[in-house]
Amino acid sequence: MKVCVLTTGFPRFAGDLFGSFVLELCRELAAQGVELEVVAPHEGGIPRRELVDGVRIWRFIYMLPTSWQRVAYGGGIPTNLKQSWAARLQVPFFLASFWWRAWRSSRRVDLVHCHWTICGLVGYLATRGRCPLVLSVRGSDIHLLEGGMMGGLNRWIYRRMDMLIAVSQDIAAKLGQSGVPREKIQVVYNGVDRRFRPRDRQEARQELGLPAAAFILLFVGLLVPVKGVEVLLEALEALGDRQMYCVLVGGGPLETELKAQVQARSLEAPVLFAGPRPTAQIPVWMNAADVLVLPSYSEGRPNVVLEAQACGLPVIATRVGGTPELIRDGETGLLVDSGDEAQLALALAGLKQNSEYRRRLGQAGRQSVQGCTWEASALQVRAIYDQLLGVRC
Repeated sequence: MKVCVLTTGFPRFAGDLFGSFVLELCRELAAQGVELEVVAPHEGGIPRRELVDGVRIWRFIYMLPTSWQRVAYGGGIPTNLKQSWAARLQVPFFLASFWWRAWRSSRRVDLVHCHWTICGLVGYLATRGRCPLVLSVRGSDIHLLEGGMMGGLNRWIYRRMDMLIAVSQDIAAKLGQSGVPREKIQVVYNGVDRRFRPRDRQEARQELGLPAAAFILLFVGLLVPVKGVEVLLEALEALGDRQMYCVLVGGGPLETELKAQVQARSLEAPVLFAGPRPTAQIPVWMNAADVLVLPSYSEGRPNVVLEAQACGLPVIATRVGGTPELIRDGETGLLVDSGDEAQLALALAGLKQNSEYRRRLGQAGRQSVQGCTWEASALQVRAIYDQLLGVRC
């Protein structure tokens, strides 16, 4: 079986977090005998063609010199387009180059699998019915259904797919509400890499140079508006607790603004901007922490929650998107309202004061993700491929 994978985000180097879940799925599909060719955006300084763990990768160039390319990566496409006129001006070149590479790669495959809705449009224009189209809807793109021209375009794209994969029940319900027939929607959850497992906290802290006695709260993700990191800083200011130590792992366009916010607020709690870290290091940061905090305004089904739970780390997250599918409030983690720093501060204070409660939440969270592997996800996706190719034959 030959499959072309279209994605607007894919790891650019070993340990890159961008689109890492796409690579994880591709690895497992390749291990199951699927021949894959990934088409993804290029970025200056990285190879155009690569073979990674049995997966062929084609990165399309859409602007010369390549250092001028601004649409993909950085803070992610939605953030880049909001913040950069250069990115907006490059969109036609981006789409044209994407289509050309997708057309060339899709001529010799049995099926095309698109990740994120815009890739569904590119896939449809590149294939025009030559082979089945599968579209994975992951979160940020589903909110474009709420109205306007983009909402109409999304619905038009969905109607032209042979199968839609939702990464959460919440996304599946929204797709159904948009008019997609239920038989064309399947839910396939993301998996968790085997690296995410419990280890000794003090050893992890010593390895990272973190204080041994502090109460460490951790955020992992892009520093972009939708992640709500400023709410976490406001909660820390409200608590005024010097024993708390906040670690932000990740980079993005808001980093300078958030650092200025930390200085302006004179927070009692130290805040460490750890910057982007390789995927192989993330389990160490999680095992060094006392709690993971995800204060997002919007999510699909956040893998960072799954990964923290697999490490036995208690999680405080906002009740948005598919996050409540991962966290039973008070049992496998804590849920708060998005944008509510008072609720977040109260939850942090409660966990800091009760180590036994933290232990119970961490254990229950770990138990809840048993069986959530990338192998299981790939088996479900492979079954969808077989179903579509069987129907077509």
